[in-house]
This record gives sequence, structure tokens and C-alpha cells, in this order.
Amino acid sequence: MFSLPILAQIMWTSLATSTCSVLFALAFALVLKVNRVFNFAQAAMMTVGFYAAFTVVGLANGPAWLGFAAAIVASVAMAILLEIFGFRVLRRRRASSMFVFIFALVVSELVAYLVMLVFGTWPATIFPSLFWPVTLVGPVAVSQWDVPALAATIVAVAAVFGFLRYSRAGQFMIAVADNPDLAEFYGIAKDRIHLITMIVAGLLTGLAMFLYGSRAQVQPMASIELLLFAIAATIIGGIGNLGGTVLTAVVLGIVQNASVLFIPSEWQGFLLYIFLFLAIVFFPKGIRLPERRLTRTAPAPSLIADEPEGA
Repeated sequence: MFSLPILAQIMWTSLATSTCSVLFALAFALVLKVNRVFNFAQAAMMTVGFYAAFTVVGLANGPAWLGFAAAIVASVAMAILLEIFGFRVLRRRRASSMFVFIFALVVSELVAYLVMLVFGTWPATIFPSLFWPVTLVGPVAVSQWDVPALAATIVAVAAVFGFLRYSRAGQFMIAVADNPDLAEFYGIAKDRIHLITMIVAGLLTGLAMFLYGSRAQVQPMASIELLLFAIAATIIGGIGNLGGTVLTAVVLGIVQNASVLFIPSEWQGFLLYIFLFLAIVFFPKGIRLPERRLTRTAPAPSLIADEPEGA
């Protein structure tokens, strides 16, 4: 029914465009793993990141690198404000998870409405045109956006996992994620680790929104819908399993974009809510592969403790 070149083109484009979803999902899953917060306020970080880049490049005609820097700075600044004046205050007051959820949701909505007042409701893009020059690689058209986006995402994901595994702060983040009270008993400052986690999430969010805003039109409310995808990937991949979240985000991104083969493009957004519904109802603990049965003699106990899942 479909020719091989068409399938190859759709698969390549779907893989390239899934890069932003991977970064959104990783940022959300990391905060949930370490800070134990469903950070719905990440949508606010995404919104300010995009409109900072749009202001510098789209309105002021500044260079791309300056717009990228503006997106990073704005997202990280929003993350710091959320942690210090929001989540940290709620933790010290022992607020229930419901109040934290309401706070995060209200912040995202408030930022979206403030952006509407300043920039209006019309869709915007960072660069004047969404059309990027393409190069034919066999039957597949590869745009000048695709390869840098894939490379930036791979580097960012590798940097996060390397940071968690090899840096002192990253190891402290894993310790706080596993047992925050025990980590504090051993002298790890939880507040500092929570702040570092939010900063890392802000860096990922700023990068993702710059990439997304250079390929698609963005409205003030668009970040909330993008965040729902990240939530679905986090749940299906397994809460606390960062590797599973990344892999799930790639698969869901490919499925959503490749769905144009079977359904009209205007229905692609509807798939997002299907993903979220299936994640909550059928995979609340993520997709778990069956464990292999040990048929041989078990190995001798290791002197090194196993690493936490998803690190």
C-alpha cells in the first residue's frame, strides 16, 4: 500500500521530530525521580524559554546563538524561581501533593495568560520561516534541522546520564531519589540537590523549546499540551526509570508522527490523549518486561551495591 521511500521518509522525519519530546520527557521524569514532584509547572518553563528566544530572534532580529542563550537563561531562571519560592516553601510547610499539583498547574496557566497579554494569541516561530533546506540521502530528504536536532538531543541525554553517574552532584541526586531522609542523614543537603535537579530540567527544557520553536508554530497554551506527552512517556516508561522514559518518548513520537499514514493529520493531537489515557489506566507502573529465570548457579554476591533503577 505504501512505497518504501515514503515509509523511509516518514520514519526519518518522525525520529527527528521526536527529539524535542525526548528532552521534555527526560526533564519531567528527572524532577519526578529526584524531587518527587509532578512538575506540571514545567509548562511555564517551556513557555518562557520559547518566548525569550522569540523576542531575541523573531522580534529583535538577533542572532540564533543569542536566542538560544535567551531560551536557556529564561528556562533555568524560571526553574530556580519555582524551586526556591514554590516547591521548597511547600515542602517546608508539609503541603499535600494536591496543593503542590494545584500550585504547579496554576503557575503554568498564569504564565500562559501573561504571555497572551504581552504577545497575543497568534502562533509564533523563532525564525521567520519554518522551511529548512534539504539534502537528498537516497530517497530520504534530510533537512538542515534534522541532524543538528538529533545530535543536540543525543549529546544532552548522554550528558544527563553521565552527570548522574560520574559527577558528585549527580550521585547525590540518585541518593536523594532513593531515600531522601537517609541521604540527609549522611550530610547531603536535599534543598541544594532539589535546586540542581530543577536547573538541569531547565537546561533540557530551554534546549527543547528552542529546537521545537525553530520547527513548529507555538501558541501560549502549546506548552501544556506538549507536557502531556512527557507525562505519558514518563508513566509508560516507568516512574523513576529515566532510560525507559527516553525510549518510550522516542517510540511514542514515532507512532504519533507516523500515524499520518492511517489517520488525517488533524487527528494526531488526539493520539496524545489516547497515550495518556492508556498510560494512566493500563500502565500506572510502566511497562515491565518479564524477568528471566535463573537456570544456573547464582553468582557470588557483589561488594558493590546495585545502582538505582533508571540512573
